[in-house]
Amino acid sequence: MLDLWSWLSVNLQENAGLLRIILIGSVVFFLAAMLLVPLIASKIPTDYFSAEEKKPYAPKNIFLYLLYKIMKNILGFVMLLIGFILLFTPGQGLLSIFLASLLLDYPGKFRFQRFLIQKKPILDGLNWLRKIAGVGPLEV
Repeated sequence: MLDLWSWLSVNLQENAGLLRIILIGSVVFFLAAMLLVPLIASKIPTDYFSAEEKKPYAPKNIFLYLLYKIMKNILGFVMLLIGFILLFTPGQGLLSIFLASLLLDYPGKFRFQRFLIQKKPILDGLNWLRKIAGVGPLEV
C-alpha cells in the first residue's frame, strides 16, 4: 500500500501540468453544465414525454434544417462529454447525459428517453430545474 502512495506522489509531481489541465477542464465543464442544463431543461415542451410517438419535423428550408441538425448534434455531443466527466467530478452528470440524449439523433431515441424519464431522480431533477426557470413540470 505504501508503494502505491509513493508511486502516486511521484507521478503527480512529474505530471503537474497534466493535473492542472484536468483541474481546469473539470471546472470549465462544471460551469458549462451549470449554465446549459437549466437552459435546456426549461426548453423541453411540457407534453414531450406524454405523446405515444414523436411527430417528425417538416423543414421549410433544407439548408437551415441541416444547419440546425448539425448544431444540435454538436451541442448534444458536448453535453454528453460534459455529463460523462461530471459523473466522476462534482456536478449533475446524469442530468447532463439525459439532456444530451434529447439533443442527439440516434435510433430508438424516444423509447430510450421515455425509459430514462421514468426514473424518479431524473424526473425530479428536471422538474426542479423547470420550476426554478418558471416552467411547468413535465407530463409523463
